[in-house]
Amino acid sequence: MRSLTLGFGPHRVEMLDVMEEEMRRHKVVILEEPAHPDFYRLLAGKAGIRRYLVSGTFQFPRFVLRACRRYQQLYAKEQIAFFQADPYVAVAQSLAAGRPPSTEMEEKVWECEHGAARALLTYYEAVANNNFDAMVKATLSFARTDAHRIRLREELRAEEIFRIVQRTEGDVYVEAGYIHLYLYPLLKQKAAPQVRPRICFLLQEAIRGRSNLPWRQHLSPGDVLTLRYINGKRERPGDLLLAAQSLIYVSLVSKEEKLPSPTDPFPHLSEELYLCRWVRRLSYAECGEFYRQLRTQGAQK
Repeated sequence: MRSLTLGFGPHRVEMLDVMEEEMRRHKVVILEEPAHPDFYRLLAGKAGIRRYLVSGTFQFPRFVLRACRRYQQLYAKEQIAFFQADPYVAVAQSLAAGRPPSTEMEEKVWECEHGAARALLTYYEAVANNNFDAMVKATLSFARTDAHRIRLREELRAEEIFRIVQRTEGDVYVEAGYIHLYLYPLLKQKAAPQVRPRICFLLQEAIRGRSNLPWRQHLSPGDVLTLRYINGKRERPGDLLLAAQSLIYVSLVSKEEKLPSPTDPFPHLSEELYLCRWVRRLSYAECGEFYRQLRTQGAQK
């Protein structure tokens, strides 16, 4: 029986120790990123990591820099086979570079990306008009659009993962961002009898140690909203509150990559756990008032 482990967690430097420990238990690692032409030269030490970073599009460069060093060690010393698999992002990047879609799958990606762009434009217009209610409605619209995009991304990735599983041997570890839970039922549905999909929430123990809560992951209001729509849930009145809380959360959460320290080995997790619990206590009216205060403070600066 082969294990197919989905390791759910954020792309943060503070998660690398836990992630590496889990990877070491497997013979194959499938990363959540599109294929890069220099990746295998990088693993073999024939391409520099910093040059590799410059040649690609990486949302979390500090994470990728340190992760690549660990991949090199696991590849050289543990003989772990690495693969990159995120077909949706690969196509989206190609389309963004100006290449027109040429297949039915690429047409679907193009439609998803344009739908997301339209939803974002509507949101930015509401922001420019300083209309909180319109921003909340635009956030709901974007969450629905993003959910459709994520479902397609997971479907394409699940197909690629099983192509890799079929041509490899041993237990497989699949890197997955914390919001990509829809990948699990897809893999479970497609898995051969000798392949057993399982879930590993990488930060579960760290969350329990800092909050005494039985949470497997720390999901922001926006994450909860998007996951509802990914799972096919219909819009409900409470979604407006989640969208309003999400606007406050994203306004306050740190945007830069933080590094762990001896005094705080999980700086992002500590901050995000606090914000998750704090914003979920706010009413819709309190969210609107707090947002107006943030706008006023920003204008004064």
